[in-house]
Amino acid sequence: MNENNLRVEGDFGIREHVIICNWSSKADIIVRQLHDESIRDKRPIIVITNNPENIPKTTDPAYRGLLMVSGDPANKEILKRADVKHARTVIVLADEEGWENSDSKSILIVLAIESINPNVHVIVELVRSNSEMFFQYTHVDEIVCLEQLAEKLLAQSALTPGLSQVYMDLLTQSADTNEIYQENVPAALIGLTYREVEATIIKIDEKDIILIGFSTIVQRLVNGEIAVNGKGNPIYERKIVINPKSSSEDQYSKNYRFKEGDTIFLISYEKPEVEQYFKKRKD
Repeated sequence: MNENNLRVEGDFGIREHVIICNWSSKADIIVRQLHDESIRDKRPIIVITNNPENIPKTTDPAYRGLLMVSGDPANKEILKRADVKHARTVIVLADEEGWENSDSKSILIVLAIESINPNVHVIVELVRSNSEMFFQYTHVDEIVCLEQLAEKLLAQSALTPGLSQVYMDLLTQSADTNEIYQENVPAALIGLTYREVEATIIKIDEKDIILIGFSTIVQRLVNGEIAVNGKGNPIYERKIVINPKSSSEDQYSKNYRFKEGDTIFLISYEKPEVEQYFKKRKD
C-alpha cells in the first residue's frame, strides 16, 4: 500500500463523525449540505463505497477533509476501518447500481452496523415503503422513503399550493434559509411544561427562533407489544411530537413536562444554541 492509500484509507482514529454508506448522486448534495459555510461545527465525513472512482475529484471546500474507505459497507471489517464504533451518524443510501435489491442490501448494512455500535444514529434511505416493516426490530432511528415522500409531497402541495417551496426552504442549509434544529432541553427548563417553554423561548430577542415540537425516549411497540432485539432487550426510540395539542387528556399535549434526555425542535436561520441564553439568566 502506497503512502497515498495510507492517507485516505484505514482506521482514521476520529470520533463524532458522519459515515455515508454507498456513493450516489444524492451523496454529493449531502456532503455539500453537511459542510455548507453556514455550518460552524463541521464534522468529518467518511464515505464507504465499492466504487471510489465515482467520488468527484475536486478542490471544492465542501469536500475538504472528506475521507474514503473502499469496500462493501455491509462488511464488518470495512465498517471498523471507518471507525463506526465512534461515529455520530451513519447515513445508508440506496445502492443505485442494484436498485431492485437496494432495500435488502440496506438491511444487511444496518445489521452489520448494529453488531458494532447499536447506539449510533442510523438514517436509512428506502426505495419502497413496504420494506419498512423489515427494519422494525433493528435500531434504525430514521427511515426516509423516497416513494412515500414523493406521494405525500405531491398530495399536500395540491391541497396547499406553494407548500413544496416551504419544504425546500426548511430542507436547504444556507445562511439565508430557515432550518429545523434539534437541541437538548436546557437544564434550567427541565420540569417545565411545553407551554411554559414555548412562552420562554419566544422571548429570546437575540435570535429568531420558533419552537415547533419535542421528542422523548419511549419503548418501541410492534402490534401493541414491546419490541426486543436479538438479545431480548427492549428497543427504544424517540417519539416525536410536532405542535402538541392543547388537550390535557393527551399524554403528549402542551402540558407535557420535560425530563432529562428530551429534545426540542426549533426553526431558526442558524443553530439556536438555546442553552446559552438560560445559563446567562440563571447566573
